[in-house]
Amino acid sequence: MNPGTRKLSDDDRLTFLAHAITMSSLYGFGPWPPHAQTLPDEPPRPDDGKPYFSSTVLDGIRSHHFSTEPAPDTVAEVADLLQSGAPPDHLHDRLASASALAICDDLLRELSRRSLPGKRLHEAGRWLAEYGTHREATKIGIVLLGACGDPDDRELLLLLGTLEEFTLYAVVALLRTQPDRQRAVYELARRVTGWGRIHAVERLKGCDDPEIKAWLLRGGYRNDILAEYLAPLAASTGDLYSALLDPEPDEALVDGAGGILATLVRGEGGPTTGISAYADGVPALARHADLVATRTATIPRLDDLLTIVRCLRRPRSDEYGWAPGDRAALLRRYEQVLEQPRWSEMALAGVADPDAADFGWAAHCASLLGLPILAQVVARLRLHPGDAYLWEEMTRLAEPAALVALAEESLPLENLDTGPGDRIFGSEHERALECVVETLKTHPGLGLPLIRTALRNRGVRLRRRALRVLDAWPDVPDEAVGWVRAAYEVEPDDEIREEMRAFLGVTAR
Repeated sequence: MNPGTRKLSDDDRLTFLAHAITMSSLYGFGPWPPHAQTLPDEPPRPDDGKPYFSSTVLDGIRSHHFSTEPAPDTVAEVADLLQSGAPPDHLHDRLASASALAICDDLLRELSRRSLPGKRLHEAGRWLAEYGTHREATKIGIVLLGACGDPDDRELLLLLGTLEEFTLYAVVALLRTQPDRQRAVYELARRVTGWGRIHAVERLKGCDDPEIKAWLLRGGYRNDILAEYLAPLAASTGDLYSALLDPEPDEALVDGAGGILATLVRGEGGPTTGISAYADGVPALARHADLVATRTATIPRLDDLLTIVRCLRRPRSDEYGWAPGDRAALLRRYEQVLEQPRWSEMALAGVADPDAADFGWAAHCASLLGLPILAQVVARLRLHPGDAYLWEEMTRLAEPAALVALAEESLPLENLDTGPGDRIFGSEHERALECVVETLKTHPGLGLPLIRTALRNRGVRLRRRALRVLDAWPDVPDEAVGWVRAAYEVEPDDEIREEMRAFLGVTAR
């Protein structure tokens, strides 16, 4: 497969296969870096600060949380084109405006009802997969390969499937066409990290391959979306508790088990099942606590311990469905592990260097342990003032005056005085400013330079936040009223403008 030949001759657009071959030659089998997942037909992403969902994300959300609207007319039209042997470029152009997720199942049923020749469908699917420049058409090509393909399509499916836009469809096609179906899906699952990882691993449920089960427990459940989607599957399919009974489990298993169990406890009531649905939850947690008590202290292990303890401390009427006393006994055991001085020593060591890559993670753990880290966080924010999480931490650690002084000193207020706009989500510095401004509601007169900047910022949330802080003060300084009056004259958002009008009407009285 030569990427230079994989273009449509009419307009010379780059095909997805050409893009995949190029990424493979640059980065190997995968996972590929994030920019490799930007497809050739991706429209420019608007820089307006508003929520943006790629079609990969939308397919993932829809396939897991929503039903799709059937499109019988589209199904019939596409089936007619395939039945008549229409030129593949005509089929491609018609499918460009379709939704593969909405029509794929109904299309296969309709094609089966019409008993169309498998060879014709395979040729059409192969053409769409190899020459497609519209993603929905390429997805349907992969669907056709899954219905009528053969083992020789494996390389093509793996290449396209490494692009997460197509992973779901490639996974299903691999399951239907490959003699070693579980191994084929496993190979693709290791190449992707986002929704593609979720789609692939979900198709490994109940797998009995020892290598795949070991991989699931040691990190195969991890993904860039939400670990809760796959942790329950890893625990059950991977036989987590049985694996932990090994007299000397390896470090990767201990780490993977900690992540799975912390996710299950945290994920109770989440998008999938939690610890209450895992039959071996109690003995697995007990075994994990015993193992971590004697293993090397690391920040990830500490984070898992803290997550488990925090969740076990929450009173629950159903007690996870466990036997009476199980939750309390597990909580005591985990608290005993955390009482070992080495965990606190490690967390403090992790925040000693203000420029350390894992500073935020260590600070999170140290804060949950109740350790004094104010000086370290201040040092970090002076170097990295855009860390919104640490500013939030500062609101709990520092006195209000000290918090405001640090913000006025460290944040680039002149660059944040942008003039009003319609951005919903701002830059890291804007999010940091929003975090600090929010704390000023109960501190009248404090942080006026911050409020002035917020009122003049492009961010909708930030301007509204600043206005509501002033509205909460019993006495608003005249200069601040003047700032609101000036902001009102140029405010582009109707709702905020009305709030400003109401505020000025009250202060005028």
